[in-house]
Amino acid sequence: MSESSSSLFEKFFLSLIESTMDDYNNKELVPLSHLTEKDSNWILEIDLPMVNKKDVNVTLTNDHIVVTAKLEKAYCVSKRDCITEFNYFKKTTTLPRGIDKEKISAKFDNGMLRIYMLKLATGKNIRIE
Repeated sequence: MSESSSSLFEKFFLSLIESTMDDYNNKELVPLSHLTEKDSNWILEIDLPMVNKKDVNVTLTNDHIVVTAKLEKAYCVSKRDCITEFNYFKKTTTLPRGIDKEKISAKFDNGMLRIYMLKLATGKNIRIE
């Protein structure tokens, strides 16, 4: 492994450890997610098991979508003599470019949150004579 590759790996590994520590410090789990581009929209799917629809909150900022969700019951992780209790999911995702922020919608079904982001219509119609 070259020195630059080693350095990149080390930075990635350290950032992974820091984000994991943030999970433990804030007592929030980061859910699995998947962003897919379709012809006319983007779909962000976030897996939120053990969550009720009424406990999901989606917030739009200038550049991000922030999803928080309260778990039905605490999820506990035991490491050695320490037990950490998690009560929330939290996921922050950067918005794709070229979406219509006024036409974002979300659906929650069976522990899966789907956020639909319509692409902006670009271009200009040209009149044919």
